[in-house]
Amino acid sequence: MALTNAMPKHLQTLTLVAFWGHARLGELLGLRVGDVNLAHGTLRIERQVVEVDGEGPRTTSPKVGSIRTVHLPTPAIEALAAHLAQLSDNQADAPLFTRPGGGELRAHHVHSPWDTARRRVGQPELHFHDLRHAGLTLSAQSGATLAEVMRRAGHVSSQAAMRYQHAANERDAEIARLMSAHAPSR
Repeated sequence: MALTNAMPKHLQTLTLVAFWGHARLGELLGLRVGDVNLAHGTLRIERQVVEVDGEGPRTTSPKVGSIRTVHLPTPAIEALAAHLAQLSDNQADAPLFTRPGGGELRAHHVHSPWDTARRRVGQPELHFHDLRHAGLTLSAQSGATLAEVMRRAGHVSSQAAMRYQHAANERDAEIARLMSAHAPSR
C-alpha cells in the first residue's frame, strides 16, 4: 500500500491497522499493548483518545456500541508482531503507538504526516478516516453480511453500515457484467 509506505516508519503499522482493523484514529490512539492478541489474531478496541479544547487529550470509551474485538487479516497481524517486537515498553498497559522516542502520540502527530503522504502518492483528497471506510468496504466485498460489517465497525445502526454493503452490491453488479462477457453466444 503506497500510502502506508509514504508514512513515517513509526506510523506505518498504525495506518495498516486503521485499514485492516477498521479503527477510527481516536481508537488507534487509545490502543494498549495488551489489546493485541497475536495468538488469536485479534485486536480489542475498548477506548479512544479525544482532544478536548483547552484540556488536551482525554481517554474515554469509544462511541456507543463500539467496544469490540476484531479478527485481523494476516498483513495486520504480521505488522503488529513486528511492531510489538520493536517496542521498548511492552507492558500490557503501555500505549501501542507512540512518537519516536516513546512520547505520547496525538491526532495532530498523525494528521500532518498523513497530509504529506497522501500528496506524495497523488491522493490529496483522501482523509485518514477513508482507510477505515476502504477496509470496511473490502470486508463487505469479501462477503461479510450487514451484521458482520456492523460488528467489525462498531456500528449500532444498520444505516451507517449500509454504505459498505452498497459498495459490495455495486461490485456484485460489476462481477455479473464481467461474467456475461464469458457467456457463450446464443
